[in-house]
Amino acid sequence: MTSRIDLHAHTTASDGRLTPAGLVDLALEKGLTLLAVTDHDSTDGVVPAMIHAAGTRLEVWPGVELSTDVERGEVHMLGYFVDPAEVEFQEMLSKLRWSRIGRAREMVEKLNELGMTISFERVKEIAGDGAVGRPHVAQALVEGGHVATSAEAFDRFLSRTGPAYADRFKLTAVDAAHLISRAGGMPVLAHPMYISKDPNFEIRPFVRDLGDAGLVGIECYYADASPEVIADLVDVAREFALIPTGGSDFHGPGVYLTELGDRDIPAESIERMRAWRQIQRPTGIRNSSC
Repeated sequence: MTSRIDLHAHTTASDGRLTPAGLVDLALEKGLTLLAVTDHDSTDGVVPAMIHAAGTRLEVWPGVELSTDVERGEVHMLGYFVDPAEVEFQEMLSKLRWSRIGRAREMVEKLNELGMTISFERVKEIAGDGAVGRPHVAQALVEGGHVATSAEAFDRFLSRTGPAYADRFKLTAVDAAHLISRAGGMPVLAHPMYISKDPNFEIRPFVRDLGDAGLVGIECYYADASPEVIADLVDVAREFALIPTGGSDFHGPGVYLTELGDRDIPAESIERMRAWRQIQRPTGIRNSSC
């Protein structure tokens, strides 16, 4: 059985195109019954989304997405059921967001040196109140006529190996898992198929190490994952007794190929997540059906 749910979605609190209320409205329009708000380095969209969804059929789970460093790649860690009021957690999120601003400024400088004239002020305007991210730089490149799409901006300039890429402060994957756990959250490895382009990279030893750090789930039913990739990841989840989760990684209508709620996620996965949440009973924020 599957449910109309999406456990990976972003708002204007980070680099999404829709406000928390707008995301909730779209989820309701599409018939979703469960939505996780998982902004980059921010939980600012969680409470507004919960408030807007109150009294509707839509249940909203609090979440976050953290970027971490590994050798030859980058790992994203999702945290579900985190407590937005946890002080240490928010202090680290603030540090991560400030590092994003410095990176965006450096990227703009590199792009200008390459003849792609955009302003950092415009990038900040695009980001609004959200955490500045590469998608905002990409949008500025599109507006400036330097590329046709955000995808082209990443492919040509902003990817990890691109000429305008700049690094920023990141946690290790293990540190991110611990941080999420201390905030009462469930650490889940996001889109593992994109961890590394190294053909020698092996997912199982990596997952084993994260399991020792408290990893609870792995994102198997992800946006553009093929049936073959999904099946392989489900096998990994089963092997390490992890919960197979999933979502669209939605950033806004038309931003990526997969739209909100376009991934089927087994009801059993949601039941296991609810059971974990019930057992943990952290003091974190929750709504009546969480």
